[in-house]
Amino acid sequence: MIGGSRSSLRQDSSGVFALEASMVLPWVMVLSCLVLLFALYVSLHSQVYFSSSIAAERAAYGWSNSAKDARTGAYPAERYDGLYWRMKDDALLQGWFGMATGNRPVSVPIALASNAEGDSSASGKLARIGTTMPGSLSGVIEYRNIGIQRTVTVKARSGWLPEALVKFRGQKPASADVSALVVEPAELIRSFDLIRYYTAKMKDAPQGANVYREEAAGILRKRQP
Repeated sequence: MIGGSRSSLRQDSSGVFALEASMVLPWVMVLSCLVLLFALYVSLHSQVYFSSSIAAERAAYGWSNSAKDARTGAYPAERYDGLYWRMKDDALLQGWFGMATGNRPVSVPIALASNAEGDSSASGKLARIGTTMPGSLSGVIEYRNIGIQRTVTVKARSGWLPEALVKFRGQKPASADVSALVVEPAELIRSFDLIRYYTAKMKDAPQGANVYREEAAGILRKRQP
């Protein structure tokens, strides 16, 4: 009798589905939540990267004319910058002579960006680009001019992070670091010729290259407003 009851218990499969479901369902729920959190983070990171890359490309495209609209690149007819804006507003000669931004880029915080309409300086152009970025982003927009290469860099991070992501991966926000080159083929050739000219002048200067550079930098300082 006892042996028969044991045999019937082994053959009875009622409740097996409920038992297996109670063991598998928690893992399914955990994995589903992890997938959702990962998708949310990837989406947030993609939004930050997209906004940063668009801002960098817009800044590089419109850099040659401060009258260009920050979003569309359109500008009024016959509105151009001065003939020597690259030497004055773009800090070209100052960078060569060690006065300005050869190693220190011009930097504007995204959160403090303003329209700066009519400002043809590098910081003014960066400030206008910052107004096109979402208000939830923070960070800086930088411009570096080393003569033969001009770069706009956007270093942005998201100021909003869902509570679930904070618990999942800490306080580290989604961020992006994107650069775009300011391309002007004709101006690049002129700049290269100018570099060759000043290199030869400094090399052949009787007082030496360093003294010649300091004298040229002193003249530029006197002409600054």
